[in-house]
Amino acid sequence: MQVQKIQEGWIETESPLTYHGWPTVCHTGNNRLLAVCSGGREKHVCPFGRIYLYESLDGGSTWSIPRILSDGPLDDRDAGITVAADGSLIINWFSSICFLNHHVRDELPERWREAEEKIKFSELRKELGFFMIRSTDGGKTWTKKQSVPVNNVHGPALLRDGSLLWVGRKRGDITGGGFGNSVVAYSSHDHGVSWELEAVLPAIPEIPHKNWHEIHTVQDPENGMIYTQIRVQPDNTPIEDVGIWQTESWEIDKARIWTQPHFICNGHPPHLTALQDKRLLMTYGYRRPELGVRCRVSIKKANHLWWSNELILCDQADNLDVGYPATVQLQDGSFFTLWYQFRNSTGTASLHWLKWNLTE
Repeated sequence: MQVQKIQEGWIETESPLTYHGWPTVCHTGNNRLLAVCSGGREKHVCPFGRIYLYESLDGGSTWSIPRILSDGPLDDRDAGITVAADGSLIINWFSSICFLNHHVRDELPERWREAEEKIKFSELRKELGFFMIRSTDGGKTWTKKQSVPVNNVHGPALLRDGSLLWVGRKRGDITGGGFGNSVVAYSSHDHGVSWELEAVLPAIPEIPHKNWHEIHTVQDPENGMIYTQIRVQPDNTPIEDVGIWQTESWEIDKARIWTQPHFICNGHPPHLTALQDKRLLMTYGYRRPELGVRCRVSIKKANHLWWSNELILCDQADNLDVGYPATVQLQDGSFFTLWYQFRNSTGTASLHWLKWNLTE
């Protein structure tokens, strides 16, 4: 199995360019793609992230200028987008004050200090956390943002029965930066209007839930098995040594059972896609030489799912600031993968895309 590249490019329709990171892409039909990310930024960690929405009407070859969907008083990061069973769209993200921990205050640029000084405790309590907006008209209009109890980087998974399953970190309090110390599964049976707690995932021995990040889920279109992959990063682990772990889930007597997660491969974070031929695709960032983005395809043997050897989508990134890919399958069966990547030539990070095929 090999990757055959068809076309690639950058989403750089904004002027002047700002730092973009952590994108997600969805396919709404007729080769219309929507992509969301954190844009309007100055750096990987800064106070100025906003949620950007881009649209393509030709399967990702050309893109609109960005539409700003959230410009809160904090740093809006890691946007996900999901198409529900009724066609409604769900965009999720979290807000952050992590820039306060990454920079010495006396060395902050004046604009950064001004942003910090504007934040009030009452505003912090309201604005720090996990959020979601919905659209029922294809993205023309959006609801006001609402707080949600769970977060992951790419959003909930659409299941075969039309419900949504959202596996991620549970919301916490201000002292934890908005993130709680448990990984949970929430479900929605009204296309994302409301969410109910379904389960707390089983732990990995000696690696608590606080070390689980950037989780994504997909359902096997044939047997209904649910696969959830996790970026697991124990304390003091170098970023190049972070791995992807996986847990499987199925229903017994209307109750969902989860296995203890097990290691899959190096890299992070994962994105999972159900393909037209009933296989599954995992796409993930890779922060060892050669830096970039990689993928694997599911292989079923004796009713058990395995993953293929690693396939390279990109191996020429300029530095470690690369990854967070998301993949959709286009109408002709080819794939479109979107990720972010720092460009030395521009001095900032942009969204990079690749159209590609698998050859056996």
